[in-house]
Amino acid sequence: MKLAGISDVGKVRLNNEDSLTFGYLEDAAFAVVCDGMGGAVGGEIASRIAVDTIKEKIETAYSPKMNAAALERMLISSITAANYKIYDYAVKNEMQGMGTTAVAAIMKKDFVVIGYDGDSRAYVIDDTIRQLTTDHTFINELYRLGKITKEEMESDPRKNIITRALGVGEEIEVDTLCEDISTGDTVLLCSDGLTNCLNDEKILEIIKAQSIDSASKVLIEHANENGGVDNITAALLFNEEV
Repeated sequence: MKLAGISDVGKVRLNNEDSLTFGYLEDAAFAVVCDGMGGAVGGEIASRIAVDTIKEKIETAYSPKMNAAALERMLISSITAANYKIYDYAVKNEMQGMGTTAVAAIMKKDFVVIGYDGDSRAYVIDDTIRQLTTDHTFINELYRLGKITKEEMESDPRKNIITRALGVGEEIEVDTLCEDISTGDTVLLCSDGLTNCLNDEKILEIIKAQSIDSASKVLIEHANENGGVDNITAALLFNEEV
């Protein structure tokens, strides 16, 4: 397996509220991407607490004996712990309103397990690109209810209103999924700073044309060329035989 990732402030923001981490486990690999919110340094703190907490929980609890269901439970526990740490920090420091999205992946040779909240996404890429996660956003809920079309979603001014985030409440619901993968597949985790500037077809084109080390950098470069209106983060997990 190969891992690569990069986070960039973009062309408009003054500070980077995104955070990421990734690493290797005994027979697996993991990555976490978080997109903070809350103004001033609130978003930066929230996303950093989240990635640090989730990383620590994964590295401490992981065992090669875990099946997919056990890994999903571990991600729920890790993200829930991160939620509580952010919420507790906000209360103690009078910074209520700070929060972050989170998307975390654990990749083994035959499958990947994802846990997430918010609108940071996970994709799987082979010869095609497929979004695995479902955005926890106001307009996605409208789309699910048939009140808005896919085309209308792209230009709707409410597209950045998220319906779930770590840290805004003492408790949180965490969505998980498991997806079968094959040798040569790539899993992409990213913040909406990437997907708001690059469509799925462009992301696929870049990843298929580049090595994993280069692809994360090229994704950021193209997103900045297309405006870079937000912080941009991309983490790639490539399922290569060792």
